[in-house]
Amino acid sequence: MKTLFSLCKGHIRNILWLSLILVAACKKSNDVEPASIQITSAEYDGKLLFVNKNNFQITTDKEAIFSADDGRINMTEEGLVKRLTSGEVVSIEVAPKSQPENKTRFYLFGATDTNHDKPQITYNGKGATDTYNSYLKGWATLQKLPVNNETYALVLRHADADQGVDYSLNHDNAGPANWWKSKDQALARQLNEEGRTRAKELGGNLKALGYPITRIYSSEFNRAIETVELMDLNLPITEDGRLNHPSYNKGNLFQGLIKILQNTPRDNKITLIATHHPINEIINSGGYPTFPDVSPFNWTGLYFVKIAADGTISYEGAVSWGMVNYWRQLTNP
Repeated sequence: MKTLFSLCKGHIRNILWLSLILVAACKKSNDVEPASIQITSAEYDGKLLFVNKNNFQITTDKEAIFSADDGRINMTEEGLVKRLTSGEVVSIEVAPKSQPENKTRFYLFGATDTNHDKPQITYNGKGATDTYNSYLKGWATLQKLPVNNETYALVLRHADADQGVDYSLNHDNAGPANWWKSKDQALARQLNEEGRTRAKELGGNLKALGYPITRIYSSEFNRAIETVELMDLNLPITEDGRLNHPSYNKGNLFQGLIKILQNTPRDNKITLIATHHPINEIINSGGYPTFPDVSPFNWTGLYFVKIAADGTISYEGAVSWGMVNYWRQLTNP
C-alpha cells in the first residue's frame, strides 16, 4: 500500500511539473512582442512624411501592408501614394505582412501645390516654385517658435472662402460705397463654414502653442477680418488697405506688406497679418532676397517672416492649416 501511495505521489508530482511547463510555454507564446515597422523614406523626419509628388512610393524596413480611410489620399496596399491633397495632413496605417494585425499609425503631408481640391483649386494663382523646401523650412520654424529674442510675422491667407464674388470682378462701375468691406456675399466673397471652423481652430492652436502674438493687421475685406475675429486672439485689429485683395487694391500687395514689416517694432514678439493671394507671388514685385518667387499659400495657411534687429526681412518657410493643427496635437494633445 505504501509503495502504491509513493508511486501515485510521484505521478502527481510529474503531472504538476508538466502543467507548469505547459503554462510557461503558453505564457511565453502569448508574450511575443508585436513586430514594429518603420518608414525609411528620406522625406520622413520621424514625425511627418512629406509626400512631394504624385506616385510617391513609401519605403519601410520590412515588407508591409498599407491602408487609409481618408478621402484626401489615394494609396495602394503596397504604399504607392498616387495622390494626396496639397497642404493636408492625413493618417495611414502600416503593418508588417507577417503580422497584418499589428498596425502602426503614421502621418503624411501633401507637400505639393498641384493637388488642390474644390473649391480651393478655383482660387489659386501661380503654383509655388519650391513647394517642398518651403514647407520643410516652415515645418522647422513652426517647431522652433516661439523664440524669446527674435521678432516674427505670420502672413496669413484668410480662411476658406467661396461664398459670392467681389463686386469689381463682374462690374465696370465703382459700385456701392465700401463694397469690399461688406458682409453681403452679393458684394464681396465671404468665408464658408469650413473656413469659419478652421479659423477658430487655427486661433486655438496658436494660443495652445504659446505664440506671443501682440498685434494684428488685416485687409479691409470682411473675409480677412472675420478670419482673425474667429481666431479670438483678444487683440485690436488694425485694418490696412495695402493688404487688400487686388479686386480693390491699386498698389502692389507684396510691396505693401514689406512697408508694413519695415515699420513693425522689433520687440521679440509676433505680428499676425491677415491678407490675400497673390501676396505670395513675390515674383510680381521683381523678387525679394531669401523669398521664393512663389510661396505656397493655401486658405488658412501662412508663411513666416523674420524681422532681424537691423530691420532685415527674411522668409522662414510656409505651413498649412493641417501642419499647424498636427504640430499642436503632437505638443499639446
